[in-house]
Amino acid sequence: MVILVIFAAALLCATANAETTKPAVTRTTVTRTTNTTTPAPGSTFEVTLNLTGTGLQIGGVVETIPDGFAFVRTTHPENQTYTAGQKVVFGVVNETVIKYEVQAPSSEGAGATTGIFNGEWYNALTKAKGEIGSTSVSVRAGLGAAETPTPTSTPALSPPALVPGFEAVFAVTGLFTVAAVRLVFVQLKKKGGEARGRE
Repeated sequence: MVILVIFAAALLCATANAETTKPAVTRTTVTRTTNTTTPAPGSTFEVTLNLTGTGLQIGGVVETIPDGFAFVRTTHPENQTYTAGQKVVFGVVNETVIKYEVQAPSSEGAGATTGIFNGEWYNALTKAKGEIGSTSVSVRAGLGAAETPTPTSTPALSPPALVPGFEAVFAVTGLFTVAAVRLVFVQLKKKGGEARGRE
């Protein structure tokens, strides 16, 4: 609840400021690494997103998991994580690292199954967006030691653009937060009035 209140307050402040000031150009970089680029068939491996630079205080990251691979779990807050098919959406409120686990497909035969992870990020304050460099993962039967992954990144200095879906999530979250804050203030005001009446 506290995170939701902080999130809404920041969103409301950002909305008010957006009408009176121009957003500053900020540099945000999101990189993706995996703990292996050659997972065993049916195994679970970790994907890490590192959010560096400035500017992504409130926004989101949309990861596209390759077909055949399955999202398993994340350490990211449950109320800020949404899945739809092969897409995983992470709401971001001042995070610098997002970790999640994926299960590799089961492999039949001697060939390799290759999947490419893609993603994009969106800054709700400046309305800037950027792509996260793709990461290729190959599932190979009978492979020994895993390769060391190489992080990929793309700095963003893109013009403001909209990512469908984020605006609706932030608007609904903002409305719920305003209602919750108002309810808390009404309750506190009632308790304060009752305490004064008893004195």
